[in-house]
Amino acid sequence: MTRKESIRTNMRARRVALTPLGIRQASARIQRVVMKLPEWAAARRVCVYLALPTEAQTWALLAACWKTGKQVLVPAYRKKVLRYDLARLRPDDPVKAGHWGVPEPTRPRWATPTRVDLVVIPGLAFDRIGGRLGHGLGYYDRLLAGTALQQAFKVGLALECQMIERVPMNARDIRLDAVVTERAVYRRQNGHAIKIPKSKFQIPRKYNQLR
Repeated sequence: MTRKESIRTNMRARRVALTPLGIRQASARIQRVVMKLPEWAAARRVCVYLALPTEAQTWALLAACWKTGKQVLVPAYRKKVLRYDLARLRPDDPVKAGHWGVPEPTRPRWATPTRVDLVVIPGLAFDRIGGRLGHGLGYYDRLLAGTALQQAFKVGLALECQMIERVPMNARDIRLDAVVTERAVYRRQNGHAIKIPKSKFQIPRKYNQLR
């Protein structure tokens, strides 16, 4: 078993052990912090993943985008070309379990933007200098290498238990600009962790649209 495979096995076990309540609580905190990032405030066109139940959730981010007029794009699987591309998502668009069970629009409206300002990314494991480990199929690395996302601010969402000392990276792997957990914001440029105060809070009700 390779180092990456070992990490994936370990991280999948950690995610399975998480409770739905724990994921919801951590996700609320993570999304609240993302909304306070200056890069989020400045972004007009964003790409946000639709989360699996064991991932950091994103529905509050999507609701905030629609409330503030940001254009929302989501990854959706294109069977004819065997890859993920960008599709527009509006508040009333139905979603379904798509490729590998990942939620995606039922009827994707494919988009070819020249530039996306910010992209929110899932993963199995992360480190404090932007390293990310996915499921090993390379879908996100290919998506991030596309013209529209090359210059986007790339932020990973993770529970703190998904952070490791160092993610093994190769030449094709793309580093993120930041990783946000329920405990800290990790910035790639210096690996510095900006700790989040432990005071309790709730996401504003207008953004709390978990489905």
